[in-house]
Amino acid sequence: MISINDVLPAEISSLLAMLLALGESDGVKEILTDENSLTDALFSTTPAAYAKFVCVDDEPAGFVIYSWKWGTFTGKRDMYMQAIYIKPEYRRQRLGEAVMKHLSHIAVTHQCTRIEWLTVKDKDMSKRFYDAIGATEASHMQVRRLQGQALTNLSLTAG
Repeated sequence: MISINDVLPAEISSLLAMLLALGESDGVKEILTDENSLTDALFSTTPAAYAKFVCVDDEPAGFVIYSWKWGTFTGKRDMYMQAIYIKPEYRRQRLGEAVMKHLSHIAVTHQCTRIEWLTVKDKDMSKRFYDAIGATEASHMQVRRLQGQALTNLSLTAG
């Protein structure tokens, strides 16, 4: 049986282990997230994000982390899916689809206009999955980042 449940504070280490596995599979070279930063993000007075486990027979098989954003041109709340991960041994069991249905319900309940997320460009498996559920690429946009020393340098020029 599939269930999708809020991650509890006592489950942070399990969430972090899966997050690290996702980072490895996506080729992330440096992961700074730790149990403290996850706990702060998910359980502070004003959470920065929300996390849920997708479970099979009460056993965590994956997770999703999402947060809210505000649509500049829609004037409404949107959902941003930070990460979704299904352990390899649980893939192809429609768990990803269950998670996306669950997030869609939350988004519609909160009157969101969309759910957005980033994917690794060369991950064909992810592309096929998202295409199958009706997601489209935002071809008019491109991800840009200001980080590391460039971020620090720019901040030093602020008045």
